[in-house]
Amino acid sequence: MTKSSEINDKILWTNFKEGDKPSFEKIFNHFYPMLINYGHKFTHNNYIIEESVQDLFIKLWRNKLNLGDPPIVKLYLFKAFRTIIFRKLKKTASHLTEDIDDEHYNFSFVLAPDQKLIDDEKTEEVRKTIQVALSILTARQREAVYLRFYEGMSYEQIAEMLQMNIGGTYKLIYRALERLKENLGEMLFSAFMAAIVAKSISLS
Repeated sequence: MTKSSEINDKILWTNFKEGDKPSFEKIFNHFYPMLINYGHKFTHNNYIIEESVQDLFIKLWRNKLNLGDPPIVKLYLFKAFRTIIFRKLKKTASHLTEDIDDEHYNFSFVLAPDQKLIDDEKTEEVRKTIQVALSILTARQREAVYLRFYEGMSYEQIAEMLQMNIGGTYKLIYRALERLKENLGEMLFSAFMAAIVAKSISLS
């Protein structure tokens, strides 16, 4: 996320807190697809995802006069959304046998079809190999990798998102990347990293 984008978000946020509906709508329209996409990493239940986003923005509008001024609006929204969807998933899980907490939860992402990997007929095979390697990581490792390389968050921001100290966040991502390299080999690991970095740049 560029600095100019962050500044624009802050301006919209200030206006929204003063009751400006167009600014609120711009914030919603800008972050809605990002939050929906992020929600799909936790669950395939579209109802829970949509309801979580709606709950977030309804709460924001109702409490606009009491809101602070977050340094980074995106981080604030992602963190608040994560809390809401976690609460809903835990409530759903309470009726089932699964147990959801900060260490045990579902988080998965797949490589998009347009993510360029290698130029040969084995592209799909390579894609599946990478998905298997990603599945070996813990959910927390996958989420940290996603936030770092897909959403472009800093280690400090990821630490805040996952409620970890900064040192633990560095270790989490380092170990995730080392594990991927170990399972993929140098060439496929480099192709994977190049693909996700390119994707992150295109979304910024």
